[in-house]
Amino acid sequence: MPLFQLKSLSQTCTLPDAAGDHSASQRLAQYRLGREAVYFPAFPGSRYVPFAAVSKVMARYTSMPLTGCCGKALPMICVRLFYDGEFYQDFMFETRKEADRLLDAVQAARPELDVERLTSDARAI
Repeated sequence: MPLFQLKSLSQTCTLPDAAGDHSASQRLAQYRLGREAVYFPAFPGSRYVPFAAVSKVMARYTSMPLTGCCGKALPMICVRLFYDGEFYQDFMFETRKEADRLLDAVQAARPELDVERLTSDARAI
Protein backbone atom coordinates (compact mmCIF):
# COMPACT_ATOMS: atom_id res chain seq x y z
CA MET A 1 0.00 0.00 0.00
CA PRO A 2 1.48 3.37 -0.98
CA LEU A 3 2.28 5.90 1.69
CA PHE A 4 0.45 8.70 -0.16
CA GLN A 5 -2.71 8.41 -2.24
CA LEU A 6 -2.65 9.16 -5.96
CA LYS A 7 -4.05 12.64 -6.64
CA SER A 8 -5.80 13.84 -9.77
CA LEU A 9 -4.77 17.18 -11.24
CA SER A 10 -8.32 17.63 -12.47
CA GLN A 11 -10.81 19.08 -10.03
CA THR A 12 -13.78 17.77 -12.04
CA CYS A 13 -12.69 14.22 -12.81
CA THR A 14 -11.12 11.58 -10.57
CA LEU A 15 -10.72 7.87 -11.10
CA PRO A 16 -12.62 5.55 -8.74
CA ASP A 17 -9.81 2.96 -8.89
CA ALA A 18 -6.68 5.01 -9.59
CA ALA A 19 -4.48 2.63 -7.61
CA GLY A 20 -5.62 -0.35 -9.71
CA ASP A 21 -5.06 1.52 -12.96
CA HIS A 22 -1.62 2.65 -11.75
CA SER A 23 -0.59 -0.88 -10.78
CA ALA A 24 -1.61 -2.18 -14.24
CA SER A 25 0.10 0.72 -16.06
CA GLN A 26 3.16 0.48 -18.30
CA ARG A 27 6.34 2.50 -18.07
CA LEU A 28 6.66 5.34 -20.57
CA ALA A 29 9.99 7.16 -20.06
CA GLN A 30 9.73 8.60 -16.52
CA TYR A 31 5.92 8.39 -16.55
CA ARG A 32 3.37 5.58 -16.18
CA LEU A 33 0.71 5.06 -18.86
CA GLY A 34 -2.51 3.45 -17.69
CA ARG A 35 -5.77 2.68 -19.50
CA GLU A 36 -7.56 5.68 -17.95
CA ALA A 37 -4.79 8.16 -17.06
CA VAL A 38 -1.15 9.11 -17.32
CA TYR A 39 0.77 9.17 -14.03
CA PHE A 40 3.86 11.14 -13.09
CA PRO A 41 6.01 11.44 -9.99
CA ALA A 42 5.36 14.41 -7.71
CA PHE A 43 5.80 15.32 -4.07
CA PRO A 44 4.20 13.92 -2.03
CA GLY A 45 3.21 10.78 -3.88
CA SER A 46 2.22 10.55 -7.54
CA ARG A 47 -0.29 12.57 -9.52
CA TYR A 48 -2.26 11.80 -12.65
CA VAL A 49 -4.19 13.38 -15.49
CA PRO A 50 -7.33 11.35 -16.29
CA PHE A 51 -8.03 11.01 -20.00
CA ALA A 52 -11.70 11.82 -19.36
CA ALA A 53 -10.72 15.35 -18.26
CA VAL A 54 -8.50 16.09 -21.27
CA SER A 55 -9.92 18.74 -23.61
CA LYS A 56 -6.99 19.30 -26.00
CA VAL A 57 -3.72 17.55 -26.85
CA MET A 58 -0.75 18.91 -28.74
CA ALA A 59 2.80 17.79 -29.43
CA ARG A 60 5.68 20.13 -30.27
CA TYR A 61 9.43 19.95 -30.76
CA THR A 62 11.36 21.88 -28.12
CA SER A 63 14.75 21.82 -26.45
CA MET A 64 16.13 21.75 -22.94
CA PRO A 65 19.27 23.80 -22.23
CA LEU A 66 22.14 21.80 -20.76
CA THR A 67 24.61 24.53 -19.85
CA GLY A 68 22.44 27.52 -19.00
CA CYS A 69 21.24 30.22 -21.36
CA CYS A 70 24.00 29.89 -23.97
CA GLY A 71 25.38 26.66 -25.30
CA LYS A 72 24.17 23.18 -25.97
CA ALA A 73 20.56 22.10 -25.85
CA LEU A 74 18.98 18.66 -25.78
CA PRO A 75 16.21 18.27 -28.38
CA MET A 76 12.96 17.09 -26.79
CA ILE A 77 9.32 16.54 -27.65
CA CYS A 78 6.71 18.17 -25.43
CA VAL A 79 3.21 16.68 -25.24
CA ARG A 80 0.83 19.15 -23.60
CA LEU A 81 -2.44 17.84 -22.15
CA PHE A 82 -5.05 20.54 -21.48
CA TYR A 83 -7.63 19.65 -18.81
CA ASP A 84 -10.41 21.49 -16.93
CA GLY A 85 -10.43 24.27 -19.51
CA GLU A 86 -7.40 26.47 -18.89
CA PHE A 87 -4.99 24.13 -17.07
CA TYR A 88 -2.32 21.97 -18.70
CA GLN A 89 0.46 19.53 -17.90
CA ASP A 90 3.58 19.04 -20.04
CA PHE A 91 5.16 15.65 -20.60
CA MET A 92 8.71 15.70 -22.02
CA PHE A 93 10.09 12.87 -24.18
CA GLU A 94 13.40 12.22 -25.90
CA THR A 95 11.98 10.20 -28.80
CA ARG A 96 9.00 10.59 -31.07
CA LYS A 97 8.04 6.95 -30.47
CA GLU A 98 7.46 7.62 -26.75
CA ALA A 99 5.44 10.76 -27.48
CA ASP A 100 3.32 8.88 -30.03
CA ARG A 101 2.49 6.20 -27.43
CA LEU A 102 0.97 8.86 -25.17
CA LEU A 103 -0.87 10.50 -28.07
CA ASP A 104 -2.23 7.10 -29.17
CA ALA A 105 -3.45 6.33 -25.64
CA VAL A 106 -5.27 9.65 -25.39
CA GLN A 107 -6.82 9.19 -28.83
CA ALA A 108 -7.94 5.65 -27.97
CA ALA A 109 -9.59 6.85 -24.76
CA ARG A 110 -11.07 10.01 -26.31
CA PRO A 111 -11.61 9.46 -30.07
CA GLU A 112 -13.66 12.67 -30.37
CA LEU A 113 -10.65 14.86 -29.50
CA ASP A 114 -8.51 16.48 -32.17
CA VAL A 115 -4.95 15.37 -31.37
CA GLU A 116 -2.27 17.67 -32.80
CA ARG A 117 0.59 15.38 -33.79
CA LEU A 118 4.07 16.19 -35.02
CA THR A 119 3.99 16.81 -38.76
CA SER A 120 7.54 15.94 -39.80
CA ASP A 121 10.86 14.70 -38.53
CA ALA A 122 12.41 18.14 -38.98
CA ARG A 123 13.22 19.58 -35.60
CA ALA A 124 12.33 23.26 -35.35
CA ILE A 125 14.25 24.34 -32.29
